[in-house]
Amino acid sequence: MTSDDWILLNEEIAGMARAGLPLDQGLTALARELGRGKLQRITTTLADDLRAGRTLPEAFQRLGTDVPPYYASLLEAGIRSGRISEVLASLTSHARSLSELRSSLLNAFFYPVIVLGFSGLLFGFLCWFVLPSFDQIFKDFNMRLPTLTVAVMTVGMHPLEYVVLPLAVLLGLGFLVRLLLRRTQVGRLAWTRFVYSLPLFGTFLRAGRLATFSELLAILVEQSLPLREAFRLACQASSEPLLAAAAEKVDQALAQGQSLGVALREQRLVPELLAWMVGIGEQRGNLATALRQGADLYRRQADLRAGLLRTVFPPLVVLIASGVLVALFALAILLPLVRLLEGLSK
Repeated sequence: MTSDDWILLNEEIAGMARAGLPLDQGLTALARELGRGKLQRITTTLADDLRAGRTLPEAFQRLGTDVPPYYASLLEAGIRSGRISEVLASLTSHARSLSELRSSLLNAFFYPVIVLGFSGLLFGFLCWFVLPSFDQIFKDFNMRLPTLTVAVMTVGMHPLEYVVLPLAVLLGLGFLVRLLLRRTQVGRLAWTRFVYSLPLFGTFLRAGRLATFSELLAILVEQSLPLREAFRLACQASSEPLLAAAAEKVDQALAQGQSLGVALREQRLVPELLAWMVGIGEQRGNLATALRQGADLYRRQADLRAGLLRTVFPPLVVLIASGVLVALFALAILLPLVRLLEGLSK
């Protein structure tokens, strides 16, 4: 389901819980209003399981991969503590944060994609309609063309061989490398480090994942889940490969009595600042507060990187598209025409 679906479902269940309404009847009524779709199917399944006598955590656990792995554990902790509404409110806030991060990334790339698409159409128009006419003119006048014009005409008259095919090969090789790296843990970690090394985009992705991990771990700790279980669930849900790969080592360190801050620092899983904040939070007994501060810090970093992407990336794409596609082609065509006009004027 999408983040908006989760937000809707969380808010509806939280409202029913606060009002003391029967969840099975409320979810059944909600499912009727949703029409068709995955959200309707999940809501109906939850209502059926509740009517069958299962608890809400058990009903969510039976959904399997349709729900995040931490969901059932958090609901069970909320029921034990009598704070189910607070748990659902925290999950809703977490889902909104994820949705905002994704929206920031999509907004940063939306305009450049439009520009690239328009540039591709313009390039195709030049190659298939404009350049053949000029090529015939140059041949009719038996003109000696500059090297730049010859190169541009060669590429423009055979765009599939010189542009489309090389780009397709590069994209195919990139996809193949990505596919091969995903087969092994070492490959997945290597790909992750490569992505994180990319300017702006890599730091945005890294900061967003750290914010998600810190916020979710704070929620789990606040609901009194054991730290080892909370850390494991947060690693699984954060989509952070570096944390997921070393989760077992950190779990072993926690089992041996080591603090989370020290374990994170020794494994070099998070930046030094976050590891320090976690260590201070553990010492002062307010780990959840420290984690939320860390989440806010990295969310601001992600917002800053997203703003830079929106500011820097679109003009860069426009500059490349206009400079390479328009200026180069115009210069290559105008040079012979200027020589032709000079020759005709004599």
